[in-house]
Amino acid sequence: MKHRKEEALAVPMSSMIDVVFLLLIYFIITSKDEISEAHLAINLPAPGSSKASETKPQLLEIEVYENQYSLRGVALSLANLELALGRFSDPELTVIVKVSVQARAKDLVAVLDLCQGQGLSKLNVVTLR
Repeated sequence: MKHRKEEALAVPMSSMIDVVFLLLIYFIITSKDEISEAHLAINLPAPGSSKASETKPQLLEIEVYENQYSLRGVALSLANLELALGRFSDPELTVIVKVSVQARAKDLVAVLDLCQGQGLSKLNVVTLR
């Protein structure tokens, strides 16, 4: 009895590679980038309110630099900034925190904590150049 040498079945790899590349191209073309701005909370006016607000909204500008803080253009230390923010107790007050690129994250967090401690909840963070 002669034993036949069993032939190894070869899987056609070139066809599989073609399918993988086609799938890769399909997923690259059909993927959508997520818009990060879409997750930001935006306050829009009610549909029926066409009257403009008679009073101008109050803005409070705080600038944050590396270990330096400024409230409405006046340089303050962190402790003095906390005392100055104590005078602003209006929860409807909009606070714009302008942060320098050289500022550290802990400086920004300290200012945001101070605002939260004073009950200021309408906070906007902007980067200074």
